[in-house]
Amino acid sequence: MVALLTQKDLQGVQRLPFCYLCGKQFIDGDSINRDHVPPQSTFHRRDRQPLILSTHRRCNSSYKSEDEKIGQLIALRRGDYPAKNQRLKLTHFPNMRMSAVENLNVEAAIWRWVRGFHAALYRQPIPADARGAIQTPFPRADRLHNGIHVRPILPQHLAFVDSIKANRLHKNLDKISCNSGKLVYECAWFTYDNDPRWFCIFAMDIYDWKDLGATSSLPARGCAGCYGLPDDSIPENAMKGLRSSIIIPNYDVLDAFSR
Repeated sequence: MVALLTQKDLQGVQRLPFCYLCGKQFIDGDSINRDHVPPQSTFHRRDRQPLILSTHRRCNSSYKSEDEKIGQLIALRRGDYPAKNQRLKLTHFPNMRMSAVENLNVEAAIWRWVRGFHAALYRQPIPADARGAIQTPFPRADRLHNGIHVRPILPQHLAFVDSIKANRLHKNLDKISCNSGKLVYECAWFTYDNDPRWFCIFAMDIYDWKDLGATSSLPARGCAGCYGLPDDSIPENAMKGLRSSIIIPNYDVLDAFSR
């Protein structure tokens, strides 16, 4: 099992020899920056014990605006939305009794963090052409002339949640915990039936953020997903997932961090 749980663990990955965003090795003359993963603004000041990774300055600077927006979005969970310098564009749909954020790609932001977690756990970047699927706590919707159409929960999301819970029971997950435990990321690697290709199933929680996406008509759901490397390999030190025949209680099938 690979685990980054203490300040010493987190400090040990601050100077990896590559940029986790573009995947390229640093060379002499590169302008190098440090990036909080997730962004520092996501967490209350008292909770900031961050995961920090090295990046090219040019790679990191392009995400400044997105980092501010995602930080403000999650701050809603803490009741800490800023009175000024608001970056989010919130639109209210009275006929549906819900509001939507229209200027932030949440999936892209989370995928960037997953790239950072992979780099920190396995000391290697995720190649740019890697592909994955993410179910965020925030439902995605499409604009219609008279409102919005909310996309359904990914059908594989229930399998992701079940796999994480089963492997947690067996202490069989790679894990990152930082920012005073307010961020937890867990994962394991699996193969398909009769298929040698490896893929990673992961789950992530920040401030129990599943509640941010819940409404009277939409259930709360956690964040989980999967990805694979382009060469279908598994990192050398990664935890291989177990497929257990033991049935475990799973009362909340949409969140990997609930019972």
